[in-house]
Amino acid sequence: MNTINKEGVIYTRVSTNKQANDGNGLEGQYSACLRYAVENNINVIKTIVDPGYSGKSSERPGIEELYNFLDSRTREIYVIAYDINRYSRSAKNYQYFKDDLAAKGGILSSPNHDFTNKDPANIFLEQIKIGLAEFERLSSNIRVNSMMRERVRAGYWVFRPPVGMLFEDKILIPDNINSPLIKKIYEDFGNGKYSSYAAVKKSKEARLLKNLKTNNPYQLGNSFMKKMLTNKLYTGVMEYNRWDIQEVDSPNKAFIDMHLFQVVQSRINNKPKRAYSVINQNDFPLKGNLECGSCSQVLRFNYSKGRTKKYPYYRCDNTKTCDASPKSMSRDVIHSDFTNLLKEAAIKKEVLILAEKIMEDTFNKNSTHIKGIKHHNDIKINKLTSLRKRQLEKVISISNPSVISVLEKEINKIDDQIAALREYEIPEEDLRLYKLQGLEILRQPHIAWQNANLNKKRMIYDFIFEDSLKTMNGRIGTAKYSLPYRLMSNNRIPKNRLVELRGIEPRTPCLQSRCSPS
Repeated sequence: MNTINKEGVIYTRVSTNKQANDGNGLEGQYSACLRYAVENNINVIKTIVDPGYSGKSSERPGIEELYNFLDSRTREIYVIAYDINRYSRSAKNYQYFKDDLAAKGGILSSPNHDFTNKDPANIFLEQIKIGLAEFERLSSNIRVNSMMRERVRAGYWVFRPPVGMLFEDKILIPDNINSPLIKKIYEDFGNGKYSSYAAVKKSKEARLLKNLKTNNPYQLGNSFMKKMLTNKLYTGVMEYNRWDIQEVDSPNKAFIDMHLFQVVQSRINNKPKRAYSVINQNDFPLKGNLECGSCSQVLRFNYSKGRTKKYPYYRCDNTKTCDASPKSMSRDVIHSDFTNLLKEAAIKKEVLILAEKIMEDTFNKNSTHIKGIKHHNDIKINKLTSLRKRQLEKVISISNPSVISVLEKEINKIDDQIAALREYEIPEEDLRLYKLQGLEILRQPHIAWQNANLNKKRMIYDFIFEDSLKTMNGRIGTAKYSLPYRLMSNNRIPKNRLVELRGIEPRTPCLQSRCSPS
C-alpha cells in the first residue's frame, strides 16, 4: 500500500449561477478530481469552488482564495481541476495563472491532462486545448447574443430596465416613484411647456427622479433626457435598432399613451439638427482594431466623396503630434492586407488533426451534458404541467372570484417556470455548428472571415490576434498573433511525435452528464 505524502486542493468552477444553483457541473467535476487524487496518492485537504464565474476573468473569489491558501503553506500543493478550461478560458490569463501558481508552490494537476509530461508535443497539446477553450467561449458569446435577440423579438426585454420601470416576473412594469414624474414631463413637453432637454432638466419632476437601488438622485444630462423622452418602451412597444428590431408588441405594461409619445417626438424632431452622414458599420469590420503605427491612436473610419461614388477609408485624426503619412488609408488596401494575414494564420494539417479530436471531444461531452440537462428539465416540466392541470381544474370547479384570482396567478408563475426551463436548453445543432465553424476558422480563417457577419468577424479577430494591428505608410505592418495561434501555427512538431491524446476521451464516462461545458 502506498503512503499518502502529497497534499492537494480541488478547484471547481461553473460559469453561470444557474449551473451553480442546480449543481450542474460542480459535483461531477469534484467526483472526477477526487478519484484522480485517490489514484495518485494525493491527500485532498481543501476544496475551492467558483460558482457562477466566467473563465475569461482572472479576478475570481476562488482564485484569490487559492492564492491566499498557497501563500500560507510551506510545501508544494497539487492544484487539481477537471480540465484546463476550469483554470481559465483565456489563453493570456492562463499563462499568467500558471506563472503565479508555480511561484506560490502550486502544481497543476488534472484527470484530463498530464502536466508532468514535459515532452514538447504534450506542451503543444496543452496550448491547443486552452486556445480552443477560448474559441468556445467566444462562440458561446455569439450563441447567447442570438438567444437574447430572439427573446427581444418575442417581446421580452433582456437588458437593464429604463428609468421609471422595473421587472416583475420578467415583465416590465411602471415603478411607483419615477413613472408618474416621467409621465408628467411627457405631458408638459407635449403641451409646449418645455422646448429643450436643458429646460426639462430644471423641472421639479426631473430633480425628483432617483435611482431606486441607491435612493440617490440621477445625474441629469442631455443624453439622459434624450433617452427618457424617446424611449418607446414606456408605450409598451419594443425597439432595438442595434439588432434591427422594430415595433414589437410586448406584454410590458405601458404608462405613456402612444399618441402623447408621438406628439413629444414630433416636437423633438421639428428642431433643427446637424446633418450626419450614415456609416454602414459592416463596411468597416476592423473598427477599433487598427492603430496608427506612429502615434498609436485608434484609426477612425468614414467615406470620402468622389465624382461618381464614395470611397471608404481608415484615418489617423491626430494632426497635432503625429507625423504619419498618409493620414488616410484605403479601406480596400487595408482589408486586402488583413486577408493575407489571415491566410498566413492557417493551421498546419497535423495540428488540425489534434484540434478536430479535441473539438469532437468537447462536442461529445457538451452533447451528453445537454441531454442530461434536458432529461432533468423534462422531469421538472412534467411535474409542473401536472400541477398546472390540477390548479386549472380547481379554477373550473370554484366560483369564488378571489380564490380564482390567486389560482390564476399561480398558474402564470408555473407557465413562467416552464418557459424558463425550456429556454435554458441549448440545441445540439448549435454545438455541432460550433465544431464545424471552429475547424473552418483554423483551416481557412480568411474564408471564414469573408462568410461571417460582423459579430462573428469580431470573434474571429479576438481569437487570432492578441492586440490591435499597427498601420504604416498606408498598409498593415507586422501583426501579433494570439498565444495559442502562435503555438498552433508553428511547424516544429513532427507528425510522428504528435502527443497521445490522454484525456480526450474521459476516463469516467458516467460523470460526463454532470460535467459543465462552460
